[in-house]
Amino acid sequence: MKDYYQILDVTVDAGEDEIRRSYRRLAMQYHPDRNPDDPQAEEKFKEVAEAYGVLTDPLKRRQYDSARAGGFSRGNGGPTDFTYSQEDILRDLFRDPRFQQMFQGLLREFQRNGFRSSSQFVRHSFFGGKGLFIGGLFMFGSIAGPALLKSAAAGRRNPKSLLGQVGSAVGALLGRAGGGADKQTPAAAQRDMEDEPTQASPLDITYLTSLSDEELRQGKTIQVVTEGPDGQEMLKVKIPPNSRPGGRLRLRGRGRVGAEGRGDLYLQLDTI
Repeated sequence: MKDYYQILDVTVDAGEDEIRRSYRRLAMQYHPDRNPDDPQAEEKFKEVAEAYGVLTDPLKRRQYDSARAGGFSRGNGGPTDFTYSQEDILRDLFRDPRFQQMFQGLLREFQRNGFRSSSQFVRHSFFGGKGLFIGGLFMFGSIAGPALLKSAAAGRRNPKSLLGQVGSAVGALLGRAGGGADKQTPAAAQRDMEDEPTQASPLDITYLTSLSDEELRQGKTIQVVTEGPDGQEMLKVKIPPNSRPGGRLRLRGRGRVGAEGRGDLYLQLDTI
């Protein structure tokens, strides 16, 4: 049986606020786009959500603590009160309105960092792409509600297809304006990275890129999603060693596409 307290890096008497803060930090740390070369990152990303789902649910936590105190005897042939699977825990978690509200902010944080944050990504990461649960209950519930209402009002004033407006609203909200962001741009494109930005253009994009002090010192390869002429592109970007918090890195010609050409993409470095 997993040690959820250890997974979330909290003590057994941690309150919900501390658990929430730790989960947000670890979810950002283990987002697969921050760790494209770590095959374990996606499982860790899912595992910290699983731990959060147990430790913030009073009933599950009591059952888990009881089983943990007994040494999880089920594994030795004895009984235990904690019988939830990872899928059970995650499905219950995504039905929790409190988690939905918190996760909405986390998705925005992913988006600010240029990481995938769409319903496709969430469904794949937590449920292996199976089922309609995320699209039916979660993404079109509390998160997308205001955007859908605005689109419905606009549809009454404009003959343009309401369905297309709804798709655009959800895409804008979750950073999914186009396809699934699965087109990988070769790393060679990073030759144009610079430390000093030039005059900003309306077509420029700036992402807040949060890294640990060690990652800034040693350098790190991450993935970011941007809008290209044919839809979303996923760029593999190498943050140089000895980068500094507050510094900006420029990727020429990787910003938004407009009538005047294409803007630049900037990575604003920060610490987590």
